[in-house]
Amino acid sequence: MNKPRLICYQDAHHYHAKRLDPPLSLHKLRWPVDELLGTGVDMLAFGLGYGDVYFHDSKVGRVVDQKKEVWTNLPDWRIMRMAKDAREMGTDQLKEVVNWGREMGLSVIPSLKIQSCDKPDSDRAGILKWDRHEEVCLGEIDEWHPRYEFCYDYAHPAVREAKLAVIGEVLEDYQADGIELDFMFVPRFFKKDEQEANAPIMDGFVSEVRKIADEVGKAQSREVTVAVRVFDQERYNLRHGLDVRAWLKQKSVDIVVGQITEFLFDTGVVDVQWLGDAANEADAAAYVRPSRRDRVYDERTARPSIEMYRALTQTIRDQGCAGLYLGNLPWPFGQREYQILREVAYPEAHTRSDKIYLLQPREPGLVFEELLDYASGYPVLPRQPEDEVTDGPPRQLPVPLEEGKTASIGIVVSDDLDSARQDGEMRKPELTIRFNSFCIDDKIEIRFNDRALSLDAAELTDERALAMADKPGKVTPIEAPMGMSAHWFRFMLDIDLLQRGTNTLEVEVKRFGELADFERSINGVEVRTRYKDFERPRGLEVSRIDP
Repeated sequence: MNKPRLICYQDAHHYHAKRLDPPLSLHKLRWPVDELLGTGVDMLAFGLGYGDVYFHDSKVGRVVDQKKEVWTNLPDWRIMRMAKDAREMGTDQLKEVVNWGREMGLSVIPSLKIQSCDKPDSDRAGILKWDRHEEVCLGEIDEWHPRYEFCYDYAHPAVREAKLAVIGEVLEDYQADGIELDFMFVPRFFKKDEQEANAPIMDGFVSEVRKIADEVGKAQSREVTVAVRVFDQERYNLRHGLDVRAWLKQKSVDIVVGQITEFLFDTGVVDVQWLGDAANEADAAAYVRPSRRDRVYDERTARPSIEMYRALTQTIRDQGCAGLYLGNLPWPFGQREYQILREVAYPEAHTRSDKIYLLQPREPGLVFEELLDYASGYPVLPRQPEDEVTDGPPRQLPVPLEEGKTASIGIVVSDDLDSARQDGEMRKPELTIRFNSFCIDDKIEIRFNDRALSLDAAELTDERALAMADKPGKVTPIEAPMGMSAHWFRFMLDIDLLQRGTNTLEVEVKRFGELADFERSINGVEVRTRYKDFERPRGLEVSRIDP
């Protein structure tokens, strides 16, 4: 299998079908491919519709205009009209995307949502629920979400058979390049007390998918890819009956995507070494899908910059992953999105492009029901005192400052710094520390990798009423304030001081100002790596001279 450099997910409705008004045209149907041509994306994971209602002209599953032809909202009406109009044109959405992708050199794998929690006879319930009703559902009343009562029970053979039929159809009839099994859309597959014990059932299901892919590939003289999208943390997968290591060992999957469930985009604490190692041992490929919300805790921007994406790409490559899996970028794509889609596919070409390693504040540990909602994008209900809480990501900020004590923070940098230093192409890295409620009368010492930094050499700025660029809301709490009185200390580090791996920042409080009795903390830290890359020169009154 040729490992794709960059995989992009398109859900087929929010960023396509819901935007189409009649009259329909082939150009409109092919847009999911057209918008990616010329970028670094070489594999498109394309959604097959709602959880259990499809947008292509399926013969084994329910199509969006079956059993319901009158819709009470514009977006769903548009999808229904797209399906009808495409059928009259002798085609459908999936056929055009797959065929056009093949013609233009873009690999397309349909993405199948493995779970659906819609009530039988409802707008988005599939044929199996219409025919068998609660018989094929979990049937468990869940205080968090009553909808889990109607999730498919994968212990029931009919459920697995129905999904295998759809997979066989898109691989054989549509000649798709592969299939993605999306386990992250409502990841609940077995009754609550049977999830871990039923892992062998899911092993068998994934093995059957592999068998279908191999049979179709042999009959059509081509390779067929099997991809899965799962939790980035192994313990969460096992908790839900998903033994990803077993799938890799039995050669059932070619691509495994670890989806990060936290709200904030983080460049330094991503820990997917297990995923990279397990995939490489099986001659498969591992990818990381960053936070689906594409947000950072930062005063400059609500969304991560290209420098942050470059840093994340280096971090996951250091852990054995083949690349990134992106989705839910702001749409239609603008200059920022196209730069991301171009650059992160070729991290080798940007080893000496500037990067920002940004530390993010803690997010509270989640109960598993919340984790399901984070993963699938549904609102989170209030937490109960007796709920079992998971570990949050191992973030360090904010760090309170105490008189007479030293606060220590580790900063992971994944750049190949030594080679840049040897070639004389490294500029001084920039360290920025953001303090909350710092008092100018405080006596502190700042050390970086055991070397004291001169406070006189720091560029010091402050803002009394700082506000973060994005406010996440109640359902995505962050353990840091959205506004504060802030001070920034910026240091240009000696070129030999920064190291690949973990760097240690220490802030020792010698003495607090006598008349200032309020709490202080380190609220933000970033390291910007800088290189002698090709840049446009600086002018007198503009940031860069136009071409």
